[in-house]
Amino acid sequence: MSDAQKFPFAKALTNVITTAWRDNDALRGRALPCHVVAVKGQIVTVQFDLLPGGVQYPQITIPIATFAYIRYPVQPGDKGVTVPADVSLRGISGLGTDIASLSLSPSLTPLFFVPLANVTWSDEDPRKVTVYGPEGVICKTVAGDATVTIEPGKVTLKAAHIYLEGTIHLNGKIVQDAGQIPGDATASLIGPLSVQNDATINGVSVSQHGHDIKNVQGGNSTVTSEKPNPGGTQ
Repeated sequence: MSDAQKFPFAKALTNVITTAWRDNDALRGRALPCHVVAVKGQIVTVQFDLLPGGVQYPQITIPIATFAYIRYPVQPGDKGVTVPADVSLRGISGLGTDIASLSLSPSLTPLFFVPLANVTWSDEDPRKVTVYGPEGVICKTVAGDATVTIEPGKVTLKAAHIYLEGTIHLNGKIVQDAGQIPGDATASLIGPLSVQNDATINGVSVSQHGHDIKNVQGGNSTVTSEKPNPGGTQ
């Protein structure tokens, strides 16, 4: 005769404890691999990447592990893992209104999403911070009154005042877009200004222009010439 037969109460108590432990474990949050299937702001819907088994987990909508000052351009297909907290995160993430309590939450309620690195990613300089998005990068103030936008083939700086300190190397053309200038486009320089080659002002070459002379007089007379002309004649 087994001990269980001798002590049926002990066996029943063991079964109760085992069942309670399993039920409690089933309620615990799950740290599981997953991939993103939908994105809304910094909230994602993920699908778990698990082989078919006894438990089929549904898609869930959870927050990304981030803060307001950096918005990650998470895309459908990005892979990561769910990380469980001890209590529900629905209130703090805005997905619900309840204040968290220490009572047990369903296993898929206290989760958030953390992206994971992949060996197929591009190699970047390990000594520099690399930031990019599928269509570029935006760096801005909270109010948006100063922005730096990086997009394919173009970098745009926008602010009421832009300060560049140091030696500025301009290795290309400088163009003013008249239609994009809201007010006075007059440039003000302290100088001196050194121009190695020619300069053209109002269609007149500084080094190649001519002056029309009228009413020429002999002797020591002085005659004021006309304004410069682009023809190059004296």
